[in-house]
Amino acid sequence: MTALPPIYYLHVWWARRPLVASRAAILASLLPGDADHEKFKRVLGIHGDPVKAKLQIERARRTGIRVKDPYGYPRAFGYVPDASDRQWLLEQRNSMQAAVLDPTAGGGSIPFEAVRLGLNTSGNDLNPVATLVQHATVKWPAELGSAVKARFAELAAEWRKRVEVRLNEFFPQHRAPDEIDLTYLWARTIRCPYCEGLVPLSPNWRLAPDGTGVRLVPNETKKPDERRCDFQIVSKVAEQSPGTVAGGDATCPFPGCERVIDGDEVKRQAQAGQMGEQLFAVVFKQQIKKQTKTGRTQLKWERRYRAPRPEDDNSTAIAQRLTEKMPEWEALDIVPNEPLPMETESWTHGNTPAQYDARQFVDLFSPRQLLSHGISVQVYRELLEQHRSTSQLTKLAAAAFGYLAIAIDRLIDWDSRQCTWELSKLRMAHTFHAHAFPHKCSFAEMNLLVDGVGYDWSIRQTAKCIQELVELSRPPEAERAEDGEFNFSGETWSPPPITLSSKSGDALDHIEDSAIDCIVMDPPYYDNVMYAELSDFFYVWLKRTAGLVFPELFLRPLTDKDNEAVANPAKFRGRREPRRSPVAIIRNAWPASSRSAVASSNRTAS
Repeated sequence: MTALPPIYYLHVWWARRPLVASRAAILASLLPGDADHEKFKRVLGIHGDPVKAKLQIERARRTGIRVKDPYGYPRAFGYVPDASDRQWLLEQRNSMQAAVLDPTAGGGSIPFEAVRLGLNTSGNDLNPVATLVQHATVKWPAELGSAVKARFAELAAEWRKRVEVRLNEFFPQHRAPDEIDLTYLWARTIRCPYCEGLVPLSPNWRLAPDGTGVRLVPNETKKPDERRCDFQIVSKVAEQSPGTVAGGDATCPFPGCERVIDGDEVKRQAQAGQMGEQLFAVVFKQQIKKQTKTGRTQLKWERRYRAPRPEDDNSTAIAQRLTEKMPEWEALDIVPNEPLPMETESWTHGNTPAQYDARQFVDLFSPRQLLSHGISVQVYRELLEQHRSTSQLTKLAAAAFGYLAIAIDRLIDWDSRQCTWELSKLRMAHTFHAHAFPHKCSFAEMNLLVDGVGYDWSIRQTAKCIQELVELSRPPEAERAEDGEFNFSGETWSPPPITLSSKSGDALDHIEDSAIDCIVMDPPYYDNVMYAELSDFFYVWLKRTAGLVFPELFLRPLTDKDNEAVANPAKFRGRREPRRSPVAIIRNAWPASSRSAVASSNRTAS
């Protein structure tokens, strides 16, 4: 992640715009046509010849001869204009006092760059998840500085401590400290309709590129309750069992049966509540003693795999605790019991969770995952109530709670039944590693309590992101100042006005007429990403955390799909009328007078 801007790993958002391109669009729209092009590129952070560098990289790939630092300058997105750049921008004062609007701001790249240039900034998005991300990306770092990181770290540490106390018994480490379980690999299961064997479903049983994988060992007893598979870890591809599901159809692994189970039967069992899950492997790290060349002994951790042991199965205890908790959680609205929008064809066509055993958002999580996330939300609420009972929820405290909600969301993204084991990277893939929401026959579960992993990782990454956003959004002098902050001209510095909203882009009635000089936008990608449907996964959890701090963003049961400027194929199935691009939808939605005003403005709309 060090190669990417912090906005990319703060929180999931789809099709984020590159920062340097966003800065270029704003500057090129405002600067006069005869502005110094070299100065323009310098302010963008391009301090060399990137085209030449690309050619050197390509030549190195062909020849195998490595080129060290072909660009010769740091990544452009991290560049903060220096004194000479700021003086040059000040010389363009009429242009650089402009107000910039992005009505479809998404993850906030364009408003973020407008703030970095010191411009009056307005950002908007129909989706509340995007608007919360914009607050965390654009507004809080610029207005609150490093103080918000310190407040978040303090709050997150207390939250982490309380959560672990309540979850510790459900993530046992039976062989610690020599062996630490990291990841649990699960297969969904059905009953073979022909032999009644319990069939673990997975497209393959590979664990690592070196040939490490799983072999199924079916118990061939005729008693249905005992007719199930055990698992062995093997070291060669030839020793691995073949996959038990392909194209929606399953294959029974039991000798003497080995029949194909039609995909409709798989779905029938799932919809009847008969689909289960079985642990088939555990990824762990083991402490190994190694001798150095000088004869010294070093302790190192190595990743390894093992078959599940009887003591790994604590499903009964987890189910019992969930049974105790669910009535209270449902009464207090702790967990997302909203029904999946199954009436929409985009959910009921194709390989989606709604075709199998998912009826509500809680069904997207295994019992231990749901227990963990429910306790996370419960502790969040306890801390929030405790704070409100003793002091006022200041802007700084509200932002800290906002970041904590985002940190919880990060873990939810990495801890659902949609997460899989990534063979090429030897790690989990998160829920939204692609712009899709397919049903997964096998999934990976993170051990949330391991030091440096799970909760620790989420908190650390969020804090790192906050610090980097602060450093990028404020001049360096602003953080170093002891008795005042400084702007480009050396006077007291304060962030420019920042207005963020969550409403339809054709109804920005909170912005006064003629208040915007420049509109810079990159609309949604036609029919490529269904933002609202995907973001519901986060919305239903954020509504129960951040929604208590920013209730104005989370008033709807789910996100607005009717007014979204995308061409959702499911909405147009069976219609003959052509789909319009989002640009046409937005253009036609704005009043003619507004369109004329924009067209006649001496500013350029990009």
